[in-house]
Amino acid sequence: MTLSRREFLLHSGVLTGATLLAGRRAWAIEDTADVIVVGAGLSGLQAAWVLEQKGFKVLVLEGQDRVGGRVLTFGDVQGVPEAGGNHIYGDYRRLLEVATRVAVPLDDQVPRLAQHAKFTLVLDGKPVSRSEWTDSPRNPFPPALREMMPWQYVPLVTSQENPLASTAGWYEAKNARLDVSMRDFLRQQGATDPMIELAYDTIPTYGLNARDVSALMMAYVSAFTTAQKSARPVILQARGGNQKLPIAMAAQLRQPVRFRQTVRSIEAKGEAKGAGVTVRTHDGARYSARAVVCAVPFTTLRRIDLQPDLTGVQARAVKSLPYQPIHQVALQASRPFWEDDDLEPSMWTDSPIGRVSAIYHEATDDEVSSLLVSAFGSGARYLDRLGQEGAARYVLAQIEQMRPAAKGALQVIGQHSWEQDPFAGGAWAYFNPGTVTKFLPAMIQPRGRVHFCGEHTSVNARGMEGAIESGERAARKYRVASQPTSSIRSRKVT
Repeated sequence: MTLSRREFLLHSGVLTGATLLAGRRAWAIEDTADVIVVGAGLSGLQAAWVLEQKGFKVLVLEGQDRVGGRVLTFGDVQGVPEAGGNHIYGDYRRLLEVATRVAVPLDDQVPRLAQHAKFTLVLDGKPVSRSEWTDSPRNPFPPALREMMPWQYVPLVTSQENPLASTAGWYEAKNARLDVSMRDFLRQQGATDPMIELAYDTIPTYGLNARDVSALMMAYVSAFTTAQKSARPVILQARGGNQKLPIAMAAQLRQPVRFRQTVRSIEAKGEAKGAGVTVRTHDGARYSARAVVCAVPFTTLRRIDLQPDLTGVQARAVKSLPYQPIHQVALQASRPFWEDDDLEPSMWTDSPIGRVSAIYHEATDDEVSSLLVSAFGSGARYLDRLGQEGAARYVLAQIEQMRPAAKGALQVIGQHSWEQDPFAGGAWAYFNPGTVTKFLPAMIQPRGRVHFCGEHTSVNARGMEGAIESGERAARKYRVASQPTSSIRSRKVT
């Protein structure tokens, strides 16, 4: 991935503005703005841009040395696989507008994904052909469904038997009866426990198992995805990787992102005229503003001292909203071993390594350039316990056991655990049964001068589109009686 000088500086954390001094010397710097945005992911960057367009002075504080949050591209890996935000559906209206605004071209991935969707089923460490699967004793499906592969069942049932009459207000109390476990929902559709355990629990996209995730949330995800595909049947990726988008978004802001600014506390001083908010970081810096937009996952927000503290349902949501464990390992193959054993390079397994996806070369639709292992749920946590080096060795050993033709052909060239990432704590938020209708209405409400955004607070979209939507919502809710400040002042404090 080739970056311009400005992109490189933004990505590396070098371009941070004159106020981010090397070593911070012996004093802190206090800056004043209209709004401070905590977090430089998609939601925070979009909120900052919208507020700047209204004339407000905005400071964006980011604890890492890069922008993007949970949008992260393995940029040095052929085929640029995504460790974070992946698909951009054709009706992601807000994100498409952003891509046009920041001049990042998007390429249709459907031709490559058609290849990507072909998986070799591996159970108990051994590949199983489709013909073998139909008559396999491991096949738990009824006669009419025995030719169905395990990964096809839940999407089919969720889309065909979707209990939502409409996605409008899907999270409201009127749908509380649907806020049950995914296991209960699948049981209502005739699924047996062995079917659920294989089709959902083996590689859970949300939660640790079907008991752990709300069927209402899954119904909304299914309805939203179906609508996206129907509106415009393309799946897009930013040319060079999706991380290009937040890099370009940050480059458009009037004030450079302040990197390595891990927020320690946010103190709101009430609603009286002239009152504001003070933000302190772990390195001793102090920032003041009229309001704050918290664009970080709740896993990160839990480590920030909010004054006054959150209360009631909102506090319970911040404290307990779970995030999906995912551990990803990018692999380079020195030879096309899948041609030797005549199996699809991608695999769907009941091993802790989960799913192995072939990543196809950017310039062609059928040339495999790399492989991406995605372990979900308990599998991800198993790899996490092994540590990075141990997890890498385990992944290689598992693939070589499943596919002897791969022995000596694979090398680990990228790795990321989202649950172990201190700035993420998981890949994406999900809702436990019974929490959607209780938590989400409270999660999107400001707490005085403190506003919240991020994909976990989105109400009308999912994924990267949801992050953009939530950032715009937080920016729209910000109101001040006086005019935006005309400048940002800086002064040394002891």
